Amino acid sequence: MQAKQQTTASGRDGFTLLEIIIAVAIIAVMAGALTPLVYRQLEAAREESTRKELDTLRGGLLEFYEDTGRMPTEAEGLVALATDPGVTGWQGPYVSGRSTDPATELGEDAWHNAYVYDVDPTTSPAGAADAIVASGGTDQTVTAGTVGGTWTIGGANDDLLAVTVTGPTDRGKTLDCQSEMELLAAAGRSYFRDHAAFPATGADLLGTYLDPGLGGTTFVDPWLMNYELSVDNTGANPPDWIVRSYGPNQTDEAGSGDDLTLVVSSVPPGRDTTRYKLEIAQGVLNEAPSQALTGAWSTTDRAALNLAVTFDTDGWGREFLVNVASRTIYSAGPDGDGTTTSDNIPTGMGP
Repeated sequence: MQAKQQTTASGRDGFTLLEIIIAVAIIAVMAGALTPLVYRQLEAAREESTRKELDTLRGGLLEFYEDTGRMPTEAEGLVALATDPGVTGWQGPYVSGRSTDPATELGEDAWHNAYVYDVDPTTSPAGAADAIVASGGTDQTVTAGTVGGTWTIGGANDDLLAVTVTGPTDRGKTLDCQSEMELLAAAGRSYFRDHAAFPATGADLLGTYLDPGLGGTTFVDPWLMNYELSVDNTGANPPDWIVRSYGPNQTDEAGSGDDLTLVVSSVPPGRDTTRYKLEIAQGVLNEAPSQALTGAWSTTDRAALNLAVTFDTDGWGREFLVNVASRTIYSAGPDGDGTTTSDNIPTGMGP
């Protein structure tokens, strides 16, 4: 009896081959059931991580654009959001990384595949993006489009896209640009009142006509391009002053496209100066009824009335005229033609 009990106890110390086979089979079945679930969870985590990074990159691209007036080029790549590529206005970094290798960290999705970055892409629908950053998603293959090809926005694929649109930013920049152009226009008009000519360069306006606090940025638009300031003498008198921005695309399109243009007429400031001078000169003449007039205002009559040389010309820099019979000093007006009396100052007065 003693030996039988020892044999039974010894038999319980291990597993039989059948028990091991059954245990392994159960584990295999459980692993087979759990593996797809674990895989899906891992893929979902990678997808969520990539989506968050794409949102960060989209925000960084817009901040880069806000400061520099353009997107990073494809050659500069997304690393330009973390490292200054030598672009005027850069105030980054616009994204922060955890590693010392921003090029790799910013350039790869959660599957360690390189992002596809396309600036000024062709899209369907047209105009849907100004820049695209794309990940191939779970199948790790970008199928929504290619650089140089056409991107289908919202297509049926598992691609993850950061679609960046500069329109809202440009609308704000456009309002700022228009405000700056109005300041330049007002300064140009004031300059014309004093000089009977528009400034040769924008720098002529600083100090007296524009707040010096604006300094060098006065003549740079919100897209960091210099305003174009020019005098238009191609049409009929008098000249106009053209203030122009090349707009969001930073390209000179001769006033078309997205260029912003403000035409500053010399008529209002010229008329103001003319009336001011005429009021004084005519008043002096009226106080000297016995003073003989020759009709040669700048060479004889003005000096005979002891008026300063500044009263030789009207607000457009043209010599005042005199109607000797009515003893009236007048200006040929904006067109410079004294015989067209409708725009003469005073109106209707002529030879």
